[in-house]
Amino acid sequence: MKILIISARYLPHRGGLESVVSHLSDELQNQGHTIRIITNRYPRTLPAPEIIDGISVTRLHFLQPHWIYLRRLRLDLFLAGLFYRFWTDYSLKRIILEYQPDVINSHYLSEPAEFVERFLSRDKKHIPWVISLHGGDVDGEPLIGESQMSRFRRISRFADRLTACSTFLAGQAVALEPSIAAKIQVIHNGVDLDLFSKASDHEVSVPYIFALGQLVQHKGFDLLIDAFASVSKKYREVNLLIAGGGEFRPELERHIKENGLEHRVTLLGKVDSTKVAGLMAGGLFIAMPSRREPFGMVALEGMASGKCVLATPVGGIPEFLPSPPNRMVPLDKSLWVEALDDWLNKASLGQLDASANRESAKHHSWQLVTEQYLQVYKQSGAPL
Repeated sequence: MKILIISARYLPHRGGLESVVSHLSDELQNQGHTIRIITNRYPRTLPAPEIIDGISVTRLHFLQPHWIYLRRLRLDLFLAGLFYRFWTDYSLKRIILEYQPDVINSHYLSEPAEFVERFLSRDKKHIPWVISLHGGDVDGEPLIGESQMSRFRRISRFADRLTACSTFLAGQAVALEPSIAAKIQVIHNGVDLDLFSKASDHEVSVPYIFALGQLVQHKGFDLLIDAFASVSKKYREVNLLIAGGGEFRPELERHIKENGLEHRVTLLGKVDSTKVAGLMAGGLFIAMPSRREPFGMVALEGMASGKCVLATPVGGIPEFLPSPPNRMVPLDKSLWVEALDDWLNKASLGQLDASANRESAKHHSWQLVTEQYLQVYKQSGAPL
């Protein structure tokens, strides 16, 4: 098939959405399908056309003249939205008519989906449209205001099929728009088994607990730091490493300083996927204290790394994380202190066995995940 993937974000940006779209596109291409990707051109310094991993990527400005810009006295953004709405409409139409895709798969229901909806509602030839929901497009943007909620409901009704990365997220989407219940399907995210199962250990002189994610409040790293502080004197030979970047870093630095952990807790900043795999391989176990997660990619990567995962039972995590060998810990500091104490003691005795995790992770290979996407494309009317 000729598949057009439209993603709110894509490489070289790094994140869960970008990772899913990149791996799915690569696997679809490996299976003989022709892939083209359209994404946001942000920042503007990124090239408009580019070839990434053998796939044609086009970046467009998905801007519209929202009235909120005028209320904020941002006439420049309003005028830019006026111009780019028409220019991007034209550019998107030209690409679709030239490419003639058998199916369009939008990832993340946001402004780019509005441009696709406008084209498809005017196009005389029906092109099957699948929208894949990833988290913030369900539990974030629709809750900001009535216009965003209206957009979610209208576009989700218009799409031929929808996918969600967890049963939890699908339930949230149906709660917002009950009419989509019959056409939404859960497809869990996949994991790069080779990358995480074959990675070499990250070389450090001191054993460590590893955590990974954007430095934002809902990832719960403040809870993790405070809980680690309570066991740090008992386990002086163990450190805590947290990888990721984000706006919550100053707050985490404050927690580190207040607990006197400047030499025990390290915020590594953004790291690439190869280094992440090495850090997971070298850690004692993975800690994931999230307050919310639409899926929980870090837990799946920890499984593929053959490590035990200590996680909160939120969002999609309980759907795929087996317990044991992993452990679910509610969002309570005292319970996290108890869990860290227990696992650090077991780690010192060599009693943390996560060998079953690698086998469980095999059920989430990108090959199997891609087969599920292809079935949804077929259900939408694509000629598979």
